[in-house]
Amino acid sequence: MEKEKRFLGYNQEKIQGMNRTLVLNLLRKEGVCSRAQLAKESGLKQATITNIINDFINWGIVEETGFLQGVKGRRSIGISIDGNTYGILAVRLARRGYSIGAFNLCGESLKIIRRSADRSQDPKRVLENIFREIRELMQESQERKYLAIGIALPGLYSLKSGRIEIMTGTKGWNEIVIKDRFEEAFHLPVFIEQDANAAALAQYWKYEEDHPGEMLVYLAVGPGVGAGIIQKGEILRGTIGVAGEIGHMSVNYNGPKCACGNRGCLENYCSSRAFTEKVSQRKKEQLTFEEAAILLREGDPDAKACFLEICGILSVAVANLMNCFNPSIIILGDEMSHIVPELMLESIRENVRSLVIPALYEDTMISTSLLPVDSFVHGASVVAWNRIAREPELYLGHDIS
Repeated sequence: MEKEKRFLGYNQEKIQGMNRTLVLNLLRKEGVCSRAQLAKESGLKQATITNIINDFINWGIVEETGFLQGVKGRRSIGISIDGNTYGILAVRLARRGYSIGAFNLCGESLKIIRRSADRSQDPKRVLENIFREIRELMQESQERKYLAIGIALPGLYSLKSGRIEIMTGTKGWNEIVIKDRFEEAFHLPVFIEQDANAAALAQYWKYEEDHPGEMLVYLAVGPGVGAGIIQKGEILRGTIGVAGEIGHMSVNYNGPKCACGNRGCLENYCSSRAFTEKVSQRKKEQLTFEEAAILLREGDPDAKACFLEICGILSVAVANLMNCFNPSIIILGDEMSHIVPELMLESIRENVRSLVIPALYEDTMISTSLLPVDSFVHGASVVAWNRIAREPELYLGHDIS
């Protein structure tokens, strides 16, 4: 009997938590809702909605916004997430720099800082710089209480070890347990996700409003290449968290040896590093990525030829993703997609059309970013927001037992 009670209590608590998450997500999507609207949209009873909203108001995460005009002229009180009291910190670590963002609980960016860093720079020094800038950001808004830190990491990040196993072109990051370092520095919960997964979540937040429940793939083409795969709002991670690392899928088994141990990895042929190397070879001078990108934007024929060659290889990767996962949308992101987005999109769509069956092509949208802000740092904030939304009472310091 006691065992049955224990399981019953656990199930009731779990259901209560799921209901809170559902309501918080509805408020995030809709902006302002009445209690009656929330009951209708969620399928929950009016009394359940009332109890949840009362808890949220007591915890300071939602607020009443005044009267809304309802059906037949009836007025009801509007409810929205409080965007002023609490916040989330977000960090995107990249091979050539990092971004730091402050977000409110509505998911809106308050401030984003972007910094460049040399690949050869000591990882410990990079972390020190990130910590300093986060402290300065927190100091600027002392009235806001930050609840958690979300982090988007590149390379092969293992959820099991808490380390970046491989970040090609850099050294030393595999020796650092990043989660521990951030928690020691800020005494806040820290949630880490592979960067393409985080960016995919950010895109899904935007996309799901019109296409709920569908599969989305975010293809990050930067210094490395990776894919974030979202099915019904959940990330496809794999056993140790490296699902979607298509940058280390071999496209030439006789190709050059990669740091991962494989040969002919995709990222050696179509990353921003590969683009820079190709353009440098054509121009017979060592260029930076930024210099190669400027040449492309200015219409340089050599840079354009290199770019289109890379788009051709990427098209094969896109076709493979379509054949393997049959997503409803594939979003092209990161550095390479930002140079001349229209040219990349046109080239890849044209190539992919000839690589897959017509039905598959017609039912898959291929797009560039749906977001006006940095997808990776925004995604890092979504990673933290999702965890807070699952158990808000824990992160707000309230005991409901």
